Amino acid sequence: MMEVKAKKKFTGKGTKTSQEKNRFYKNNDSGSSKTFPRKVKEGGPKITSKNFQKSATKPGKKGVKQFKNKQQGDKILKNKFQQADKFNKKRKFQADSKSDESAAKKPKWDDFKKKKKELKQSRQLSDRTNYDIVVRAKQIWEILRRKDCDKEKRVKLMSDLQKLIEGKIKTIAFAHDSTRVIQCYIQFGNEEQRKQAFEELRDDLVELSKAKYSRNIVKKFLMYGSKPQIAEIIRSFKGHVRKMLRHAEASAIVEYAYNDKAILEQRNMLTEELYGNTFQLYKSADHPTLDKVLEIQPEKVGLIMDEMKQILTPMAQKEAVIKHSLVHKVFLDFFTYAPPKLRSVSTWF
Repeated sequence: MMEVKAKKKFTGKGTKTSQEKNRFYKNNDSGSSKTFPRKVKEGGPKITSKNFQKSATKPGKKGVKQFKNKQQGDKILKNKFQQADKFNKKRKFQADSKSDESAAKKPKWDDFKKKKKELKQSRQLSDRTNYDIVVRAKQIWEILRRKDCDKEKRVKLMSDLQKLIEGKIKTIAFAHDSTRVIQCYIQFGNEEQRKQAFEELRDDLVELSKAKYSRNIVKKFLMYGSKPQIAEIIRSFKGHVRKMLRHAEASAIVEYAYNDKAILEQRNMLTEELYGNTFQLYKSADHPTLDKVLEIQPEKVGLIMDEMKQILTPMAQKEAVIKHSLVHKVFLDFFTYAPPKLRSVSTWF
């Protein structure tokens, strides 16, 4: 009989032999993780890939590098974050001798206000006479301005106030806290009292018109003053009209004088300053207005209109100035007599 040969087990190309399988082993102590032993030459350096070293430094990567214990891993991560925050955090202020000196130079607000108050009181005490006068004048003003103050009482109080502020009206008028006392004195005073106040202030009417609070004193003179006083106030504006019109406070006073109190001759005097120097040169008593000057000097139309344009251009760019009727009158004269080239809107801005 023929002997039956034992059949060899078929193994495919991809299958592994038992010897190859034995290369992989399970470590029961370390759980289910597989390890791949690598032969290392004795005495030689341990070879590790760069990718492994790079990924090992990144926090949060699992399965890349196993720390011996949790405490060691936390410590390394903490050091990494501290180095990253080192450049983001602001430097802490380190007190030294120089910083102490600079801090000492900066006074505290409470101390600063206290010293400022003491300085004000010492200044008031040094000029105790005017300070007492202002305090007393303000007390009288509080009673005078009330509507229930009868006529007899008001006359008596005005007499007391006149004796109190005589010779010191100018000082009181420019102070912001006492300027209303002078306004009340002009409004309720008689002709003699108004004249006294006007004589003390007549040389400072333009400066009073430019002050934020004192300008109302000039307006009170225009409202309650006599005709000679009003005329002198308007004359004092001569030579200052251009500057006053461009001034935020004074422009309202010039407009009130022109629109409500000035007569024709005074209005011409206020407007002629905006016509330029050439007009002033050819103006005369017989030819005081612009139309009459241009009538006798027709060849000077271009020169006069060019000067007017140079004066009016900055005024046209200020809303607070362009709204006044005095400026409207000058613009009307310009567009009436100016040649078409100068009237063009494109040449204004």
